Amino acid sequence: MTKNYWIELKKGKQSALIELYKLNYAELYNYGMRISHNEELTRDCIHDLFTKLWSDSTNLKNAEDPKPYMFRMLRWIIIDALKSYSPFVEKNDTELYDPIISGEDIIINEEISKQQGDRLKLAIEKLSNRQKEIIYLRFYSGLSYDEISTVTSIKYQSIRNLLFRALKELRDQMH
Repeated sequence: MTKNYWIELKKGKQSALIELYKLNYAELYNYGMRISHNEELTRDCIHDLFTKLWSDSTNLKNAEDPKPYMFRMLRWIIIDALKSYSPFVEKNDTELYDPIISGEDIIINEEISKQQGDRLKLAIEKLSNRQKEIIYLRFYSGLSYDEISTVTSIKYQSIRNLLFRALKELRDQMH
């Protein structure tokens, strides 16, 4: 569905941009909030993302699934915005932010008891920021390893290794 709107956007159809916005806003907002922890900044950056998509619509790349492309663009837009707030933030800083995965997300998505959700939330908080981001993108946004690689600019095998280590740490902490 999103791919069809992407193709229409590339043809300059404003209605396609509106539909892409409607279909992806919630996920982009949730991901952006995990990076910036600032509602206003996240909303502004999503607006900037769609403004850029519209202004560059005829030059957009072909994408089998445009969602990872939009996630990656949003990520860099937010990093640039954060960098403007703090000149000490490096654009390629891998520890720039602390993606938060709430106990509520875990309970809803995994349908486990509150006690297990609280234990899992505490275990997740002990992971590195990159591991948290990979878990969020894989399990909460449903992105593939290739798509996560596109979003984060981390090599495919490194994504697999990070996820494997994160899941192993979680299993060890949960037992």
